[in-house]
Amino acid sequence: MICPCCGRERAADASDCGCGARRVGEPLAPPEVRLPSLGASLAALACALLVPAAFLLVWFFGNDMKVARVFLVWALGEGTVWTRELLKADPNLPSYRIFTYDAYRLAFFLSAALIPLSLVAMWLGRRALRLTQGDPVRFGGRPYARASFALSALLCLAFCAAAVSSIPRALEQSRERRAAATRAMMYQLHAQGFEKYNSEKGVYPAEPSDLARVSDQPLPQLDYWERPFSYSPGAVVASQGGPVGFSTYRLTSAGPDGQFGTEDDITMIDGVVVTTTPSESDLLAPEKPRP
Repeated sequence: MICPCCGRERAADASDCGCGARRVGEPLAPPEVRLPSLGASLAALACALLVPAAFLLVWFFGNDMKVARVFLVWALGEGTVWTRELLKADPNLPSYRIFTYDAYRLAFFLSAALIPLSLVAMWLGRRALRLTQGDPVRFGGRPYARASFALSALLCLAFCAAAVSSIPRALEQSRERRAAATRAMMYQLHAQGFEKYNSEKGVYPAEPSDLARVSDQPLPQLDYWERPFSYSPGAVVASQGGPVGFSTYRLTSAGPDGQFGTEDDITMIDGVVVTTTPSESDLLAPEKPRP
């Protein structure tokens, strides 16, 4: 039997326990009816419900509480003090309609945490089903176990689908961020390097290293992918005995693939990033004399 004071097992006929407790009567008879335990099934159901609860909590109160504020305006109307203050800060709340996109984007961001949690809930639901099927006298709550397993499987599939379908968009956004960072470097080179050199010398330099003569600040020499830019001056300016000068230039980044002359090249001509690159002959053609 189990000692009611310390919980340790002791012989049924022993008169005392090692903890000092003494038997005062015969052990109680086991109950005639034993209720099945619901712990495993309820634990699986609680874990399954935790996944959508966490998602809805972040969806409502994340993103500067945008969704929560919209639902509050819809629920209370526009005549209360709270909603008037909300509409004063953001008059476009009643016209907000991108709930699906917010949920889809959030499902992608939270998939790394909610997919494992869904798998744990599936395992708990499967375990509860095995217990209720193997020993229904001791373990009950089979409907709860089935519901938790089905809900967990559905949530796992939904978050996996959101994660997989968002990968191409995430990769494209990542490439665009890298390209935007490279364009920012090129604009910095133009404003603090080439344009300053042109304003002081009247021409563009023959080599990017010549920018050190006019700029006392470190200028980027590599693009986001840590590859050197390609610089090509053009339109030779005539000079009398002085060094050759140029009135145009082209600055090019090889882009993500690291190869010049491909579609992902990022090209700047005279401070302007262009989508189509002029031919080499047009860029290096002599400048037409002004009338």
